[in-house]
Amino acid sequence: MRGAVLLLATVATVACQTSDVSRTLGARCDLNADCNGVCLAPSAGWPGGFCTTACDSDASCGDGARCIDENGGVCAFSCASDPDCAFLGAYSCVAVDHHNAGTKVMACRGQ
Repeated sequence: MRGAVLLLATVATVACQTSDVSRTLGARCDLNADCNGVCLAPSAGWPGGFCTTACDSDASCGDGARCIDENGGVCAFSCASDPDCAFLGAYSCVAVDHHNAGTKVMACRGQ
């Protein structure tokens, strides 16, 4: 019985730990091979590197991300304030160019 309780507690703990970071969006990288799409290099203002995918519009990025006008259009996490980007580490919520829209959007970006 005790083993079943421990197993259930472990499963519940793992299930509660979610992360939006993946090899598709947000994982740290050094090379494109580290990602499902493109690795934005740390030297280009993406601390630790940033896995992303190319996009033409927000619809290409999925929930919680925007298509920003960098590298011909890439997905980045959307945000309202700096705490929304804390899960990425040294990132801030900044206004960036919205790809193909002629407007600005708030997205997590390295400094």
